[in-house]
Amino acid sequence: MTALINPTSRIRAIRLREDLRQIADLIELCFSQNIDAEGLEYIRHIRQTANSFSGLILENTTPENSTLPFHGYVWVENDRIIGNITLIPLRAKEKGSYFVANVAVHPNYRGRGIGSQLTERAIRHVREHQGKQVYLQVRDDNEVAIQIYRNLGFDEICRRTMWVYNQSSQPEDSKPSTLKVAAREKEDWSQQKLWLEALYPREIHWNIPIRLDKMEPTFANWITRLMYAEFQRSWSVRKDSKLIGAVTLDHSSEMHDYCWLATSPIWEDEVIRAVFPVIEHKVFFPKRLAVNYPAGRARASFEAVGMRELNTLLWMKHRIIPYNESISV
Repeated sequence: MTALINPTSRIRAIRLREDLRQIADLIELCFSQNIDAEGLEYIRHIRQTANSFSGLILENTTPENSTLPFHGYVWVENDRIIGNITLIPLRAKEKGSYFVANVAVHPNYRGRGIGSQLTERAIRHVREHQGKQVYLQVRDDNEVAIQIYRNLGFDEICRRTMWVYNQSSQPEDSKPSTLKVAAREKEDWSQQKLWLEALYPREIHWNIPIRLDKMEPTFANWITRLMYAEFQRSWSVRKDSKLIGAVTLDHSSEMHDYCWLATSPIWEDEVIRAVFPVIEHKVFFPKRLAVNYPAGRARASFEAVGMRELNTLLWMKHRIIPYNESISV
């Protein structure tokens, strides 16, 4: 879609010293209906940086040479920011990977192709900096945005649902008598790791706080947790003495205590209904418990143990075609 461009409209790089307050207001306005605790914390972080540290921000920084996750581009009209896109290099992932976030357009200016053009500019930025791929996440009910991203060359790589505890519901007491939930045994780790690698493939590790190496039951990991006061517990679920699942509870986020569920599709419903009532009674703050899981799976079982869907996100990827390849084609 081609925007009806106002003579004073333009896309430019974000200027951190002068733009952050407007960007925070715009993001809060655009996502007010669906924003979660992590999103609110991100907005608070933007405002805190603008209010307390703007004078310390170096001029002419870019996503590549700054540690602040606020860089990207804005759409400016009549000296007012009405569109924003954030572009974050994924330094811990494969070199050349970027994450697009906070594609926000003021409600009064939607339908003009502003979001599409901002995203195109971000893709061009990545190509200009020899990037290899761009990732993004979008709610599965945002059909307009999904179509825009598909038109720009993004492909869906997976759908993930975040489940959190719903304190207003009463979990069902439905653990089959043949199932036993107990502390994980050391010999369970090899199978747990295989299940985790299948449920949480490496390509999605960039935006979930999973640390497989920290879950292994080694003396070194135990000492590290003791030294740094890191909280982690693991349970195994057995059916007639056969291991059918495991869960590691990890305090790996300020907002959530993640339960990394490891099992097979064959047993996932039984495991969920058996282990989560146990975990809920073993922790002080069950409302912090969260599970990131493939969308569409085990919905009835998560709801039966008192969980609710926080959101379901499409994870999408755009592979960057270098200029020389696009010309030769």
